Amino acid sequence: MNIVSRVPVVDLTAEELVSSALSKFRAGDTISTRAAIEAIRRAGPACDDSDDQLVELIVMTAIGRTMGVVFDHRSR
Repeated sequence: MNIVSRVPVVDLTAEELVSSALSKFRAGDTISTRAAIEAIRRAGPACDDSDDQLVELIVMTAIGRTMGVVFDHRSR
């Protein structure tokens, strides 16, 4: 008899997704907004925050971790 327990899928918040994406970098690194948004969208496809909302979170998080930010998300 196979019993599979149902584990609820918990969607991460936008803040958690941004924090996770930026956790791969160190203080002093420069973060590309385009690359960060792409990583966030891959990790949390259910995230419905706009790119501009994510950029705001990326900037706030990066500055708090003394990282630089390159605003390249609109240059495609």
